[in-house]
Amino acid sequence: MPLFFNSLLTTGARIWVWHLNETEEALKKFISEEEFIHISSKYHHPQRKLQKVATSILLHHLGEGQLVNLVYDDEGKPYPQEIPGHISISHSKNFVGLLYHPIISCGLDLEEVDERVLRVGPRFINEQEHNWIDKDSLMRDSGLIWSVKECLFKNIGGGGILFKEHLNVEAPHLVSSYNGSGLASYDGPQGKKMFKYQHEYLDGVLMVHTIAIE
Repeated sequence: MPLFFNSLLTTGARIWVWHLNETEEALKKFISEEEFIHISSKYHHPQRKLQKVATSILLHHLGEGQLVNLVYDDEGKPYPQEIPGHISISHSKNFVGLLYHPIISCGLDLEEVDERVLRVGPRFINEQEHNWIDKDSLMRDSGLIWSVKECLFKNIGGGGILFKEHLNVEAPHLVSSYNGSGLASYDGPQGKKMFKYQHEYLDGVLMVHTIAIE
């Protein structure tokens, strides 16, 4: 399948999402043989390999046809080597996404939300968040909180971030039952930081992206 989602956001960030429904033979045609051999030498699990190939394809979109290599800082955050800016990469079982902003730190998460999020909810949902969760949409709201916090973790980088204690997600302003936006914050060892988040459902997969408020 060609590119599933490609959007320039009002924040100045751009998102590309690829839907993984091709065979390995079909997908490898989108990158060079050298890239494919390199990926195959590092990743042997079939699904993981496909995800890495799709990531390489999305990096080509970022580079407008040119290969963009990734470098990592001391906190493990990836950066595009050939162009200035910030990126975040995420994948679910069947989707791979890339978020890029030329100036501001950003985070991306793709989640196939299911009942597992309810079992682990007490580990990451704080009292303030409990107060706005809709009991009739418990799984949806719990999944949103988890996904926003995953984005913030990528946004901030480094370790030592406690999802329940350091991160807080405010209730979203819903445009519809499928998309909306809101604010989130970090208050921990690295100080206090504010973020804006947006979420949208793509073919049943929750896509959340965050951007630091400078």
